[in-house]
Amino acid sequence: MPRLTTLIAHAWVGLAMTGLVGLSSAAVAAETSPARMVDLTYDVYLGGLHIFTFDVDMTLQADRYRVAAEGGTQGMIGWLYEWQTKLAAEGLDRNGRIEPQRYDVDSNWQGNQRTVQLGFAEGGRYDLRQTPPPEPDPDIEGALPDSLPQGIVDPLSLALAASRALEESGRCDQTVPVFDGRRRYDLTLKHIDEATLPPSEYSVYEGPAVRCSFSMKRISGFRKSWSSKRQPDDRSSAPTIWVATIRQDLPPMPVRYDGAIALGNIVIHLTKAQVRSGSEEAVAE
Repeated sequence: MPRLTTLIAHAWVGLAMTGLVGLSSAAVAAETSPARMVDLTYDVYLGGLHIFTFDVDMTLQADRYRVAAEGGTQGMIGWLYEWQTKLAAEGLDRNGRIEPQRYDVDSNWQGNQRTVQLGFAEGGRYDLRQTPPPEPDPDIEGALPDSLPQGIVDPLSLALAASRALEESGRCDQTVPVFDGRRRYDLTLKHIDEATLPPSEYSVYEGPAVRCSFSMKRISGFRKSWSSKRQPDDRSSAPTIWVATIRQDLPPMPVRYDGAIALGNIVIHLTKAQVRSGSEEAVAE
């Protein structure tokens, strides 16, 4: 089950990558505009079983951003395995250049609590606190990086960084360096095509969408045993994300994720979206 939670987390990252597409332009349009807040809910299915639900909340201002996500296991999986996690990220938006400042994780797996507090500084420096402190593990490949490359982001700030290519060219193609306090990797997005999603009882959206795939280059912090079992033709290495505008007053956002793993097919559906600005609210569900 721990391996499944890792795979779900990677799928979550994929959704976060495109979750803020279009929002940054709206935020920068006028510095006097009130903060724009977006609340999203996603349901995760494995082999047709509802196993996980998470909520993503985003607050965007002209020069700052904050993203928070919270989720937990559901249904039969929830009865057998308890996993609850909270993530939060904040940083600066300097005219399109994303500078993460802080990334926090609070996770509870079967009663075992773990927290990560990651602070980013200039010159590739960072401050990392983990509770409890990690124990030496020979199965983990590579040590923590001495310094971070320029343009590094955390998994949630990745959403804003990845949105720039889509805003400028309408395509997904780019590679972004990522660090979450444990794992260092590069995430590559590739544009596939435009498609139409049919009606579904699981999702709030049907209609035209842009399809993107993403793949991960593992640099350090990953388990050797997990990597060695991956096959070259493993479809989970190239999952697909559909991005769409579900209504005129909402920005483009991920509406579906699809990726095959050894245990079955993981599908993530958007089940609720709400935009708040001042006292106004718009809801799709």
